[in-house]
Amino acid sequence: MKYVLGEERKSNRRTVIIGALAAVFVLMIAFILWLTLVRAPAEKPKAASVALAAHQEKSEPEYTEVNGRYLMNGTIVTARAVEKWSKRADGSTDWARPYSALNTFQPELYDDWIADFECPSLDIVIPYQIQVDLLQFNCRPEFVTEAAKHFSVFNLANNHSGDKGRDGFEKTRAVLATNNIQAHGHYDPSVKEDICEVVGLQVRLKKPDGSEQKATMPIAFCAWHYFGRTPREGEIEHMTQYSKIMPVFAFVHMGQEYLTTATPIQVDIAHRVIDAGADFVIANNPHWVQNSEVYKGKLITYSTGNFIFDQIDAEGMRSVSIDVAMNMQYNQNIAKWLALGESCKKLHDECFAQALSQGLTRPDFKLSYSPVAGDNSGRLTKRGSAALQKAIEERTNWTATSKELGQ
Repeated sequence: MKYVLGEERKSNRRTVIIGALAAVFVLMIAFILWLTLVRAPAEKPKAASVALAAHQEKSEPEYTEVNGRYLMNGTIVTARAVEKWSKRADGSTDWARPYSALNTFQPELYDDWIADFECPSLDIVIPYQIQVDLLQFNCRPEFVTEAAKHFSVFNLANNHSGDKGRDGFEKTRAVLATNNIQAHGHYDPSVKEDICEVVGLQVRLKKPDGSEQKATMPIAFCAWHYFGRTPREGEIEHMTQYSKIMPVFAFVHMGQEYLTTATPIQVDIAHRVIDAGADFVIANNPHWVQNSEVYKGKLITYSTGNFIFDQIDAEGMRSVSIDVAMNMQYNQNIAKWLALGESCKKLHDECFAQALSQGLTRPDFKLSYSPVAGDNSGRLTKRGSAALQKAIEERTNWTATSKELGQ
């Protein structure tokens, strides 16, 4: 019996020892796991800080601001005598000649050039004398191909774009589209679908390091032809739906010809356009440069005159182009507009409808302006001399206008 009890005691001691060893083993495993799962991250502070720095770097704004600079020019008609002046000695036509001195305007300073195109563009021949006697113009497509090297947008809201009727007008728009010139406006202001067209203007996105990247900003171009009649109900007001959500550049073809000062009718129409939400108004038709004014803090230029034209009187051979600079701070709303920009370069596209469906809101932006004199003497348009620049600034009363604009 004593033997049995001794053996049981030995067995119990072995059991206790084995249990103790097992417990120690478990504790060692737990300690190893603790070292691996808990202390390991703390031992790699450099990797963690690098990852955090990378995340913070990505969260920095990609761009700081958006800038655009545009030259708004007067009337272009590459017909009649301009076409005649472009003939070479052998009878062929130098289609680039009317634009051959435009480098004097320093085009590298601008993102886009805009002008009034007061002419159909058809593949037909209208004899010079008929164009003189009947005032039926045709600016051949070859001239448009050369124009596309300088101009991005043409306004067709005038009294000669319809010289060949609706069919000729549609063919003209097709010629412009083929040459990547965006068209807006209509010779008939009652065609409401053509009062406003969203176009894509080039802008420059400024990065934090000062470098720039090109992009496209949608801008509503609204235009009316009121040479011969006054606005009808709803025509000017049609623009308001655009001005509520986006910038609007407005153009009006109006005014009695060959006057140096705007008439009361011109003033009334321009004020109504501003009242409807335009950010500025640039008007034309009188063929002579006229005065400017500031109404409700916004610029109105009443006549820019002839940019490329064949009138040879002293007033008809000079013009004023408006240098427009646009600036806005980059934000998420601007980013959404820029994402839409490339889809806004075709006539009657869905750009405005897309902006509405996406709930885009009107950007906060600033505009500044300066006048640039044009000289069409010598049968070629070039930048005006210092004396002509001074005369143009006097005609447009620019000192007072600039002061009222707060520039």
